[in-house]
This record gives sequence, C-alpha cells and structure tokens, in this order.
Amino acid sequence: MKKINIAIIAIVLFAIACSKDRTMLLGDGNPTPEKPNSGFAAVSKEAFDKLGAQPERKTIKNQDDLPFVGSQGTKVWLFDRDLRMPDGSIVSYPFEIELLELLTPKDMILHLMPTVSRGRLLTTGGQVNIRAYKDGKELKVTKFNSTQIIVPAQGRVDGLMDLFYGEETKDGIVDWIESDTSSVPGQKPRNIYGNDGAYFLFPNRLGWINIDKFYEFTEAKTQIAFSSENPPLDKIVIFLYFPDLKSLMQTYGEVSGEVPVGRTVKIIAMSISDDEKEEDRVYHSFFQDLVVADKQKVEIKLAPTTKESLLSYLESL
Repeated sequence: MKKINIAIIAIVLFAIACSKDRTMLLGDGNPTPEKPNSGFAAVSKEAFDKLGAQPERKTIKNQDDLPFVGSQGTKVWLFDRDLRMPDGSIVSYPFEIELLELLTPKDMILHLMPTVSRGRLLTTGGQVNIRAYKDGKELKVTKFNSTQIIVPAQGRVDGLMDLFYGEETKDGIVDWIESDTSSVPGQKPRNIYGNDGAYFLFPNRLGWINIDKFYEFTEAKTQIAFSSENPPLDKIVIFLYFPDLKSLMQTYGEVSGEVPVGRTVKIIAMSISDDEKEEDRVYHSFFQDLVVADKQKVEIKLAPTTKESLLSYLESL
C-alpha cells in the first residue's frame, strides 16, 4: 500500500512539474527574448519607397542639356519658354528637372502606385513622375507647350494607350484621371503615340503621368475578401497583379475592388517589423497565385523573409 501511495505522490509531483514547465513555455503575456521582431509597423509609403527606383535630378542650363535621359531610358524635353513660376511669372535657365521612372510591376508595387482609375482596372505601359524646380520652387507648364517625353515600351507597343494624370486623394492615394478632353465634343486630343518600341507623350501638366488604357470587362466581376490573424490587415501592403492584363490593384482593407472572374492573379502581401533602426527591421511576405473565383477568399499568412528575397520575387513579375 505504501508503494502505491509513493507512486501516486510521484505522479502528482511530476504532473505539477510538467504543468509549471508548460506554463513557462506558453509564456505569461510578457514579450519573450526569442521574438524581438514580433511587432509589425504601420504601412509606411516612405519605407517601401526606399526599396524601389529613386528620383534623378539634372540642372538644365540651356537647350543643349536636353533631353534629360533617365537611367531606364526615359527622355524629357522641357524648355524654359513653357515653364512658369507658381505666381505665373516666366522662367529662365537654369532650372532643375526631377524624374522618377516606374516602368515595372516591381517599382510600382514598392512605391505603392497601383494602376486603377476611380476603381477601374487599367492596363499600364509605365508611369513617370516629372517635376521641375527653380530657386527651390516647383514649376508648372503652360497648357499649350512643346514638352515631349519618350518612354521605352516594356514589350509590344499598344496603340490604344491613353495618357492619365495622377491626382492625390485626401487619403494620400494617387488616383489616375484621363487626360483633358478636346474642345471638340466627343473628340479627344492625341497626346500620346506609340512607335519604334516607345511611347511619345505630349502632356499639358507635370507630376504623375501614366500610360494606360481601361480594361474592359468581358468576364463576370467579383471582389476578393482578405483576412489575417496576425498582423491586422491595416499593417499589410496587399497588391493584386494580373500578369495577362499588366494591371495592378492595391487593397485598402478587407475587400478588393472589382476584379475579373477566371483571370490569373498573383497575391502579393508585405509588411515590415516595427524596429526603430532600419538595419534591424525584418521583412515579411506572402505570395499566392490563383485563378479568381466568384466571392474569392484569401487568408494571408505572413512569414519572415529577407529584403533580398522580397526584391528578387518582385523582380520576377
């Protein structure tokens, strides 16, 4: 009998010990040193901007300094006679041109620049952001001007492309608006032409410019619903990339905009840890290829990755 009691006591003590060990393993709500990067930073456009293409600047002293040629081949002719100071006064040389080229899905994603116009998908041929400055003041162009921009085509030239201008909403999101219509009712001016592997643009404003056309749905439309257990969706950048359409949509919440059923889409989700030092930050990602189904649902499960691996994936798009 004594042996049985001793055995029972031993079992009870062992169970208590195991219980204490299990409590220690599960944690008591305090941060554990094994997970120093478990927090996620709020979505920061600036943090992702640094990973993509960077703006380039050049001082234009006279017409011989034109065109300004970007690192990806974009050429800009911008003359003093077509520029005005903020107060409307004329501009003389020298002045500065700043150019940012977003010609690939990778750079558009990293700069959080989808190709959507008022909720409608756009097929894109590339985006550029062109600005001019003199004495630290941003310049504007006259409505009728001789500005010319040549953007290399990423693949075959599409003669149906139009010019879209970027307008920033109150939420800081850039929406794409079709270029101005002609004074002739029902007739649009041709301010973009495609030829010899490039697009020739003749804009009447500076800033964000997009080479696009609306994607006309022939399929049924649906929306994709997203969920994430950790972190919440407001700390995740979510993009939908339709490779066949050359179109990018960003999702701002639980549900995407309208997308075509039956089309192949790549789900791209990214987040960054909330470490104060940039060199300590951990990148997280989730990628999924699927064919869009009606009322599609996607659960995002972020996993730690490296900056190099993330950029390599985006480069492959």
